[in-house]
Amino acid sequence: MIKMRNVTKYYPNHSEPALAEINVDVEKGEFIFLVGPSGSGKTTFIRLLLREILPTTGEIYVAGIDVLHLRPWKVPYLRRNIGCVFQDFKLLPNKTAEENVAFALEVLGRSQHVIREQVPEILKLVGLESQGHKFPSELSGGEQQRISIARALVNHPPILLADEPTGNLDPATSLELMALFDRINKMGTTVLVATHNREMVDSMRKRVIALENGRIVRDQVRGVYGYED
Repeated sequence: MIKMRNVTKYYPNHSEPALAEINVDVEKGEFIFLVGPSGSGKTTFIRLLLREILPTTGEIYVAGIDVLHLRPWKVPYLRRNIGCVFQDFKLLPNKTAEENVAFALEVLGRSQHVIREQVPEILKLVGLESQGHKFPSELSGGEQQRISIARALVNHPPILLADEPTGNLDPATSLELMALFDRINKMGTTVLVATHNREMVDSMRKRVIALENGRIVRDQVRGVYGYED
């Protein structure tokens, strides 16, 4: 689902690379934690997969698509294969939970029939079928993140990327969300989570890719967080 070959990324006016000589293969259905201290390159890694930025050198393939040589007008088609979840939820405050999820389908041009059918299903998956009428301000942080996850999944993308999805949440809520990600993964979605949450990573024992100064320093099948602050 993801292939990176000799990927290096320099930002303008920086002498050191944000990422250097990255080689990664992610198979369909894997669950991966991307870990490392602040500034290690985790967000750059995700932005490259989304084609928000391009590598300085190297090759990137996502869901079989050559990201580097993708024409700009085809970028939205790439992103339809990727669900994204962020630390700050990015919900539309003037829309209800249900409308936030529906909006993701409206942007893709789905019919009202499809929207009416799929939105309740995905809200049920994330355990919020009874909260669809509420606005984000009426929901807890954990509930807002669940809506964000529902919105990311409503188009059934084969890949889910999450950048610090529990950064604003308490430990108990964080573990609940990881259990949800695990359930989503077991339904066939490839999941990659960038996180600082040591307890979460250590408890789940998934594949761990550790970054340090832009380089992969560890890639373990059943890994732990494994670096000291």
